[in-house]
Amino acid sequence: MLYHLLYISDLRNDASFDMDAIVQNSKDYNKDHHITGALWFDGTTFVQMLEGDRVALSSVLARIMRSDAHHKFELVFFEPAAERIFSDWSMAYYHASKDERDIVKKFATDNTFRPRRMSPQSLITFMRYLEMARHVSAANSI
Repeated sequence: MLYHLLYISDLRNDASFDMDAIVQNSKDYNKDHHITGALWFDGTTFVQMLEGDRVALSSVLARIMRSDAHHKFELVFFEPAAERIFSDWSMAYYHASKDERDIVKKFATDNTFRPRRMSPQSLITFMRYLEMARHVSAANSI
């Protein structure tokens, strides 16, 4: 059965890590375990939504929670899902393209994006908008 998992966490102030390596390792791991998903990271806050089998997602969740990069971890939801949102991506990574900044502005309050204040449904909508923007950007580059 397919599940969706979404969490928010903050980067530890003292964390040293290579984001490109993390994204590539995640893509490889997720592909091997039939996990799809997306990660949004602004330099301080992670918002990640993953899709896959419950056992596979539980394993990924344990790995993330053990990571030295994360603190203030908040599991927003982990529940059955009817369909994949990110079926094309073992790990889509959103960070700061112009399209993505425009989407973030739409979800910001007082010009500040605060994912911890958003409802689970708003977070899903945010991630869907990022996914749609990626497809539009890809189509425009052809």
